[in-house]
Amino acid sequence: MYKVFFVDDEASMRAGIRESIDWDNTHFTLAGEAPDGEMALSLMQEIMPDILITDVRMPFMDGIELARQVKKTMPWVKIVILSGHDEFEYAKQAIAIGVEDYLLKPVTSGTLMETLNEIADRIDKERRGNVEKLIASMQDISASGSIPFASINKLPMIDKLRYASKADIPRFVEDYLESFDSTSIASFFFVYYIFMDILLSSSQIIEEFGGDAKTELSEFADAGNLLHGNSGIGEIKTLLTSVLDRVVCFRDAKTGSKYSEIIKKAQEYIKNHYSDKDISLHSVAKEVNISPNHFSTVFSQETGETFISYITRVRLEQAKVLLKTTQMRTSDIGYEVGYSDTHYFSYVFKKHTGKTPKEFRNK
Repeated sequence: MYKVFFVDDEASMRAGIRESIDWDNTHFTLAGEAPDGEMALSLMQEIMPDILITDVRMPFMDGIELARQVKKTMPWVKIVILSGHDEFEYAKQAIAIGVEDYLLKPVTSGTLMETLNEIADRIDKERRGNVEKLIASMQDISASGSIPFASINKLPMIDKLRYASKADIPRFVEDYLESFDSTSIASFFFVYYIFMDILLSSSQIIEEFGGDAKTELSEFADAGNLLHGNSGIGEIKTLLTSVLDRVVCFRDAKTGSKYSEIIKKAQEYIKNHYSDKDISLHSVAKEVNISPNHFSTVFSQETGETFISYITRVRLEQAKVLLKTTQMRTSDIGYEVGYSDTHYFSYVFKKHTGKTPKEFRNK
């Protein structure tokens, strides 16, 4: 299953993409959507999608800048740009950034699915190539007794680990295993290399933070004894989760609590400005005087949740209070807590609570 994220400032366009495709009967899932690039970037760091579809013209951060930022921070994501006619300059920039495709609006569901299927084929080829790299790496390990990080060529797993929090790990493992078909998972040989993919990537993260991977991951060194021919999917998930728990805990311990004051200041700022529809990862990072990318990583590590998850929780808690204690219209409540798009507010509210604002008020 491939996770797709869609960005467009027009609610009708987002609804059209959401409803015109029978996602349940495809190899894709619409994992998230956003009305602008800044919100998208924060959400994507939580969702970690495989494919981004984005409009080119949007407020706050346009599609070209979003694509540029995604390529820097999530290089595994495949990007499709949507735009109107007569915007050749945007097309040139998109090509320079390295997007997968550039489609002209209006885009039919058939054209979009054709593009998504082509991208899925490219992803599959890359994954097969990664397995081949892992096999070559394992042969090098057998010959030299050391981990040849240079030959791994920075697999996507490594990039994702840099942003993962401890709370992300169960979903991280589920998504990773779901990227392989059931026949592959049933093969001991393939499972062995899945485990080595995790182990090699974890080792590199530990080395980057100044640790000794062989010491920190010593209990996982003998893959042959940890895995066996009849290892079930549950055992494999438990083992992979244990490795990732270890590396994330090590990373967080090295980071320490030196950022606690910065996070407290950021949380106080959010508490006082959550109703501002223009508040964003970038504006809060500027307030605490560190770069947006660094702030995003630090915030997740220190709080256990992403920036967008935190600010969404703050906004929705206040929305719940207003729904229960006032007669304000839903649209006004959405605006009061920072959402200028009523439909998007209702979508976010139901996604997180399981109920529409009206259902929540009347329960």
